Amino acid sequence: MLLAIIRVTFWEGLRNKAIYGISLLAGLMMAFTVVLSGMIMRDVGKVATDLTLSTTTFAALLVVLFVGITILARDIERKTVYLAMSRSISRSRYVVARFLGLGLLQTLVLALLLMASLSTLLLVKQMYTSYFGTVSFLMVAVAHLFVLIQMLLLSALSILFSMVASSPFVTFMLTTITWLIGSSTQEVKQMLESTDAVQIALPTTLIIKLAYYLFPNFALFDLKAIAAHGLAVNLPKLGISLVYGLGYSVAVLSLAIILFKRKELV
Repeated sequence: MLLAIIRVTFWEGLRNKAIYGISLLAGLMMAFTVVLSGMIMRDVGKVATDLTLSTTTFAALLVVLFVGITILARDIERKTVYLAMSRSISRSRYVVARFLGLGLLQTLVLALLLMASLSTLLLVKQMYTSYFGTVSFLMVAVAHLFVLIQMLLLSALSILFSMVASSPFVTFMLTTITWLIGSSTQEVKQMLESTDAVQIALPTTLIIKLAYYLFPNFALFDLKAIAAHGLAVNLPKLGISLVYGLGYSVAVLSLAIILFKRKELV
């Protein structure tokens, strides 16, 4: 039954029409990368890498927001979760199966985006060899892996929010806000800690620091600068980020399971 729910979740996601729109948008953005590279003729490789990775992150984020968050939220809203519960599957196994199904979908999406990114970069390199510079294709692949970790964590959060939200729209808003805050708190905190930072009121500073420690730090998984500019790779830091992302996902999913067990489905 667990494998059946994983499979149903995966195919339900693939049949969602939003997937095709997101794929088209990602394809157009990759094509735009090739066009824009021809207009710059300087550090072409860095620009192309940054754009392709930005496209990957944006497309994967859209998959979570417009495909992932609707699956479990609509199950609860439409009471179709009763069908799974009637098959004698526990609520915890049901939540885990849904998460794994979404994770499988995200893995496929990121694999396709990786192929598209590498193809785009190879095309740009062939067209503008003299201006391409040095780009680590291995780091581009690693950057895609960390985008996947981001989206797995965000999917776990969307499942958690669906347990407390009254509708898929509320889940969508909570997930979006969490993404925006989690992607910016590290930069804001570093600005506050810099010696030449503008003086900010104490309550505002406390709120920013609280948000930094409370919300997931998605900036840890952003490797665009490393891949595009050939910066030194800190392997221990990457390992910590990987453990942080997976550990945070497990913690969030565990909390979602606890809430789901206490949730009235009537």
